[in-house]
Amino acid sequence: MDINFEVSRYTQDKHPDSHMHEQYEIFISLSDEGTFFVREEGYPLRFGMVFILAPFEIHRCFCNGNKKYDRYVVHFSEEYLKLLSTPNTDIITLFNSAPIVQQLENDTLFEIMARLTALDKSIETGFGGDCQKKLELLNFLLMIARITNASTFINSPAIKMESRAGEILRYIHANYNQDISLEQLSKEFFISKSRLSEVFKQSTGFSVGNYVIAYRIKIACTLLQSGMNVQDVGYMVGFHTNTHFIRTFKNKTGYSPSNFVKRRSNAVSGTFSMK
Repeated sequence: MDINFEVSRYTQDKHPDSHMHEQYEIFISLSDEGTFFVREEGYPLRFGMVFILAPFEIHRCFCNGNKKYDRYVVHFSEEYLKLLSTPNTDIITLFNSAPIVQQLENDTLFEIMARLTALDKSIETGFGGDCQKKLELLNFLLMIARITNASTFINSPAIKMESRAGEILRYIHANYNQDISLEQLSKEFFISKSRLSEVFKQSTGFSVGNYVIAYRIKIACTLLQSGMNVQDVGYMVGFHTNTHFIRTFKNKTGYSPSNFVKRRSNAVSGTFSMK
């Protein structure tokens, strides 16, 4: 089984719009700038904060004023976790409790950074190079899993969200398959369109329209994996035409709905290969 993974370190927005991945993500903040939004909660980024996200989790890391914020991001597939998991070390179940949001002690963070540095710098060329890189990933994931399992994190409190932003989120979640516009939301919540956009963006990092689309695609992924017909899924999550659904789905996930289903089926059968 050919399983790839990605390790990145950057200070600018890599995904300026809403995004989600078919992989697990471990996000490690290396600065005190920015906000991380996931599951209707916003968290102020601090040096040493760690986020573990399951596949297809809508999230957004943003920094007002376009300031730089340093972080490491690691992506890896569910199939890799299944290979690592054993009856005594059930990493897949542990990580499926995501999203996990915690603050690391400094000593623990420095150990993890050493593992990440080794993983980032390891070279795949030459005999055994690819195996060495995967071993480095294994060591990194095992360290994260041990820390998570031992509950040695310091809890990190979420930012209290502006009440109207929370209400708008709940409305979207309940009505995502209906037509949702700024004008409609403005009337629903008795607030101007400009103020509504500002409140939502400041709390979540998303524009309203972008979040609605992301949430529809997230639900679509679940329905497609359940075996539902592509065209039926599109209509069920609020798209008026199959063409629009397919185009939007591919734009957000990188795959057409049919290719997405095929990839997930291959993953279950053990022939999954990441892009």
